[in-house]
Amino acid sequence: MSEEWLARREKNYVSFNSGMVRILPEGWMYPATAPIYLNTIQDFQFREGDVVIMTMVKSGTTWMQEIVFTMLNNPNLDHPNANQPLWERSMEISFDMNFDTKNFDDTGMAPLYEAFEKHCPGKKKEKGILIQMIETLPGRRVIKCHYPLQVMPSDLLQKAKVVYVARNPKDVVVSFYHFCKVIRGLRFTGTFEQFVKDFLQDQLIYTPYWPHVLEAWRKRDNPNLLFVMYEDLKADNISQLRIINDFLGTNLNEMQLENVARHTSFSSMKSRGEPVKDPKLFLEESKGSFFRKGSIGDWRSHFSPELNAEMDKWIRNNIGDSDITFNMGE
Repeated sequence: MSEEWLARREKNYVSFNSGMVRILPEGWMYPATAPIYLNTIQDFQFREGDVVIMTMVKSGTTWMQEIVFTMLNNPNLDHPNANQPLWERSMEISFDMNFDTKNFDDTGMAPLYEAFEKHCPGKKKEKGILIQMIETLPGRRVIKCHYPLQVMPSDLLQKAKVVYVARNPKDVVVSFYHFCKVIRGLRFTGTFEQFVKDFLQDQLIYTPYWPHVLEAWRKRDNPNLLFVMYEDLKADNISQLRIINDFLGTNLNEMQLENVARHTSFSSMKSRGEPVKDPKLFLEESKGSFFRKGSIGDWRSHFSPELNAEMDKWIRNNIGDSDITFNMGE
């Protein structure tokens, strides 16, 4: 990383105490603590029946977590823990590296620490707060993951089912921009244009976008991987829920699928509140939320013609000979 880049990052983002690293071979941009947890995850014991919700950030992760949890546990909308914060019902295996932020003590993580003490008494936080809590969860676990398949255990698709959700990159970067503006631990202060350029140059945490998505796309015929387009889930929700139902083997009837659709609609989820119910997570002045619009094509109100042309070129260059296509809301 050049000194110029590091100086700009220090200015525009809340940085991580240990700095940033790139994980080969694709150059995944993560906090420098990531290798510790990636090594731990290699020994993580996935179970038959586990469902991993895997996405590039801001691609419909929270939505799919709630869909899968509801299908598995609450199709009749009578589960006693349905209103428990989503992060407790569907924990994120890729989150531990984020605790190294310079804003560590002020990011609204108290509920996580309390839950860790409850689930993992006597264990050390340094070995992964979320990773160790996930290990203690009984039954069929719904596990959130922003890591790509490439860095996960090689036997993941032999043991667990993976629901991979992809979203068109223009709406991803818009949603990610707004998210980074309001999250206390990220606190992006630059311009939208600069944020997009960082995204295109793989300079944002969790990037690069294309290797993440295309690897899953290439493996979409694996019987334990379901590749779902966010835009398809929005456009024809019930049809996609039927496909997910078949993939999970949940055998829900039409009434139960309607329950899932209603319970996991954008308006219903927004009315129930944030997946992490702690106001300290967001900057006080931001009035931020995990639920902003959830629409297709919102990028049109953000991109200049020049920036749009630059991103179109980036898309063409990276898709190459792949047959993947995206609904841009056009």
